[in-house]
Order: sequence, then C-alpha cells, then structure tokens
Amino acid sequence: MRALLLLLLVVVPGGVAAGQGHKRANTRQGFWIGFGLGDGSAGLNCHSCSTDRVSAWSGYLRMGGTVSPSVLLGGETNGWLHSDSGVDESIGYASFVVLWYPSRQGALYLKFGVGGMSYRANDGTDELTATAPSVSLGIGYEFRTGRNFSVVPYFNALSSSSVSLRFNGSAVSTNEDISISLVQLGVGVNWH
Repeated sequence: MRALLLLLLVVVPGGVAAGQGHKRANTRQGFWIGFGLGDGSAGLNCHSCSTDRVSAWSGYLRMGGTVSPSVLLGGETNGWLHSDSGVDESIGYASFVVLWYPSRQGALYLKFGVGGMSYRANDGTDELTATAPSVSLGIGYEFRTGRNFSVVPYFNALSSSSVSLRFNGSAVSTNEDISISLVQLGVGVNWH
C-alpha cells in the first residue's frame, strides 16, 4: 500500500503538470468539497503503551465555504479501518477545520482543526470503545486539473486528549492518561 501511495504522490502531480499545457489559476470561492484516501498510522500514547503503530487504509471527507481566497472554513471527518486476528478496529475524527492558503493564488494550504475522536474495537464477543476531544493539523498541495477541480497530495496528523474508555458499555478507569493519534498520507481531490 505504501508503494502505491508513493507512486501516486510522484506520478500524479507530474502527469497533471505535463497534461495542463498551461497553468490553471488556483481560485477559490463559494461551496467546496473534498475527499482523500491513503495510508493511516494509528497509535496509543501512554506510559505503559507499546510504541508500535498500526498501518491501515485511511481517508477523509470535508466540505464547507470560502471566507476569502486565503481562508476556507468547514467540517471534516477522518477515518481509519483495521482488521486482524478476528478483531475489527476503527477510529473516527469529526472536526471543525480552517484551511489557510499563505498565498491567495497559491496551491499550498495548511489545515487546523478541533473536534472529537471515537475508537472502537470488536472481536465479535466483546467491544472496547473510547471517546475524547481532539485536534488536527494538515498540509496539502492542490494541483489544479480543471477550472474547479484539484488533485491533492496531503498529510494529516490528528490526536486526542485523554480518552474515556468503555468495555461492553461499562466505564473503565485506568491509572494513566491514554490518548490516540492518527497520521494520514494520501491523495485526495477537491472541488471549489
């Protein structure tokens, strides 16, 4: 999966640039929507937790409105799915996001977000869930391929605060703070 992502990150922008013939303007106005798919690396953060991270398919969906050519506001959901040895795991983040373009006509954006996180693990018999507030940071570059369409290599980093755990619906207390983080790398598309 990582080899495919690397290939997409290298080949897609080059092919887009070669096929353009001329540079398309990076204009932004009105309603916008975008989604992406790629690799996600999830991990637990605590004193007694393993430092191993788990990679699996991951993606995002976001939409919103344009405040100015440099600022977009919207909502974003990020997801991660993993299944191994009969255990299905998922992580979901829902955030209010701000996308900031340092240049009004530029293609590079920085993303900041705040929201909440939900984790679920189920082996068919037992279920462990966790919820917590979260923050996100991201960066992407929009290769404009049409008047209102862009291909976007992206990187997102999301992290929760200390989680509230539940096992089969009952609250679980721990002796330490546990947080969950997710790092995403992939290719998306945006319509402005």
